[in-house]
Amino acid sequence: MNAIIKQIACFSLATVPVLVAASCGNNRRADEQVPVILVSDLYYPAQDIGDNVDLVAPFALKEIDLVAIIFDITRSHLKEDGISRDPGFIPVRQLNTIFEKEVPCAAAPYDELSSPEDRKEEAPYSQQRGIELFLQTLEKASRPVHIVSTGSLRPIAIALNRRPDLFHSGKVAAIHICAGSSSEDYLEWNIALDTLAAARVLRSDMRVILYPCASAEGPFDKDVNNTFWALQDLSWILSLQDRRIKNYLAYNILRKTDRPDFLSYLDEELPEQDAAALRDFRSDRFYGSGGAHYVWETALWMQLASLMLVERDGKGQIVRKDEVLTSDDVCLEELWPVTLTVKDNGLFSFERCTGGSAVWLYYRADPKKQETLLNQAFPLWYDSFTKDLVKQNPEHCLCYVIN
Repeated sequence: MNAIIKQIACFSLATVPVLVAASCGNNRRADEQVPVILVSDLYYPAQDIGDNVDLVAPFALKEIDLVAIIFDITRSHLKEDGISRDPGFIPVRQLNTIFEKEVPCAAAPYDELSSPEDRKEEAPYSQQRGIELFLQTLEKASRPVHIVSTGSLRPIAIALNRRPDLFHSGKVAAIHICAGSSSEDYLEWNIALDTLAAARVLRSDMRVILYPCASAEGPFDKDVNNTFWALQDLSWILSLQDRRIKNYLAYNILRKTDRPDFLSYLDEELPEQDAAALRDFRSDRFYGSGGAHYVWETALWMQLASLMLVERDGKGQIVRKDEVLTSDDVCLEELWPVTLTVKDNGLFSFERCTGGSAVWLYYRADPKKQETLLNQAFPLWYDSFTKDLVKQNPEHCLCYVIN
């Protein structure tokens, strides 16, 4: 990459930190954490293991202050294909234990909106707790909070319908949406979960940052405006330095329902049969698209944390913006200001504009090269999380020796 393109890449990826800083106020320090409410369709056992794997990042990233998790549950997925699921309390409890945190979590209503204005006030108490936690967290926030959605937009639509005044009070910095398609001709999974909710949020006047999951060809295709990429191998998990992170990933990827002792499992030596199953695990056996594990959320967390993907000495690395070297080949990513046209069924089209828009759209210049570099960088990134944990708790290091 020549020097001019490299400078453009560095400037373009800085778009998100600029948006984050602006929405958090001019007094935000460069090292100040970004407060985040995560709205996730997280289940146990996993419905999509990507949600459980990607949850490590907001817990581990020093740049992120994860203040609450709202479970975005759809009733039909609680029992399907002979599998019974619950909201993701178990993976959250595991990560709270590993990272010594107490991130609160609760479930939102399970059923689709009956209208764009639906407040779901008839939902049972157990499903009201998610909306209550959502609104209470915003009310108590001392700085504008970033809302991250990686499932349907139902909990956000309900919260917005109940307290539009709170959403417009300066408490919400931006809504980051990992959903939708870069083409108005493909109805993507997350949008299809609740089309009325999607239309409600996308038509609001809130600041929205879109990270489409799919393209016109579907969710396993790569184009410049969607986020999908595929990890080709999962054996690197077995080399992670912190035993508990390794075991968390194995427990959730392998859906270890035969082990109800989900906390004890974290501290054990990984059973050899589970290690073998992890080496052999491939998502393409289920979905027919190449790759061992499918990923959609990496771009969102990297951008929110002001991280960059670079090629350094022939290998991919994920680094902070201030760690980029002049010799690095930076993978160009940016946000485009766009005008959005939203249909009643949640499908949307966009047009790039010159500025002044409340809606921004993710862009990557070279999806294939990005995927190649991420296959090298992602395992190193997760291992960096485990190194920090080992410094704090050396007894959980796989190489720990008692003198």
